[in-house]
Amino acid sequence: GTQKIGEFWRHIPGFETRQNCTTCDITESMDHILIHCTATPTRAIWELAKNTWPHGHRLWPEITVGLILGCGNINTPARDIQPRGVDQPQERIPKGAIRLLQILISESAYLIWVLRCERVIQTRPHTVTEVNSRWHHAINARLTDDKILATKIKRDKKFTQIVKSTWEHVLRKTMDLPDDWITSREVLVGRRSRHLAPVGRVP
Repeated sequence: GTQKIGEFWRHIPGFETRQNCTTCDITESMDHILIHCTATPTRAIWELAKNTWPHGHRLWPEITVGLILGCGNINTPARDIQPRGVDQPQERIPKGAIRLLQILISESAYLIWVLRCERVIQTRPHTVTEVNSRWHHAINARLTDDKILATKIKRDKKFTQIVKSTWEHVLRKTMDLPDDWITSREVLVGRRSRHLAPVGRVP
């Protein structure tokens, strides 16, 4: 691979110990870092992503490196993200839900990598509280970008509908969503209902 991890360090004098995960003491691989490492960020982030997914755990995919690398190409049939029994009917996931799934997977994997580098290179540990805060910040940055694109830049009815279908179900998990939520900067993933201010306006 292109990342300097695991066996890359095995034959470099003085740096052989870098091949092992500092938490699990086994040879690092991208599969281990992003999915199987027992460090707090890896476990906590995938749990956050799965619990945020509003379309049922049955339609949450098994996370693999292949799925992470190819998440931009996830298609709408449920069988494309999760193997199903032959006697079970096929389901189709709405396009907005697929887009949300792509965001959750890509942002989660990237944050796990960032926190791994902080932990290994900067010897900086992370608490569950910090991981939770940084994950929500990353997801809400994507939500805010979508709202700004829909209401301030593109102002296109079709794109606005895509944004709504991406985020509405997950936002309704924690608040009574107003019809004009897309114009409010305070409608965020994980935030409970409160006074809502329009996008770009300070209350």
